[in-house]
Amino acid sequence: MRRSWLDDTEGGWVPHRLRLLISPAWRHRPKPLARILERLEIEHLKHGGAENGYLVVTYAQFIAHGVSRKAIRGALSAGVALGLLEVIQTVEWIGELRPPNQYRITYLPAKDRRAPTDEWASVSEEAAKSAVRAATADAEEDRDSGKRMAS
Repeated sequence: MRRSWLDDTEGGWVPHRLRLLISPAWRHRPKPLARILERLEIEHLKHGGAENGYLVVTYAQFIAHGVSRKAIRGALSAGVALGLLEVIQTVEWIGELRPPNQYRITYLPAKDRRAPTDEWASVSEEAAKSAVRAATADAEEDRDSGKRMAS
């Protein structure tokens, strides 16, 4: 009997293929991005693995999962650059509120798709290092501008 990775009896699990685990994108992902991916995987499993591409996780939920608010934006940028996730921004505002982003984990099948898109597979070692450096620089710039505004 073949078991599904979304078996409800144990709450499901997320497959991390060997090719992903040894890829430059996965190996060089910063810790905040690793925590963000964990939280997105949790949300994915809470929806029975059927809503990838429509996953909604708020900044408050990322923070509750152990990601510093100041690190979220840079980590999301790194995740996109590394091909590990897609951020779908909704352009419609609800009054004065912007709706939360939706997310797609690229190493898992999107809603109504049989296979993942695996954008991370085309990221080279140098591109992965460069993406992480750029995201780190963006995060430091955000922190510095916050310090200047508070002064």
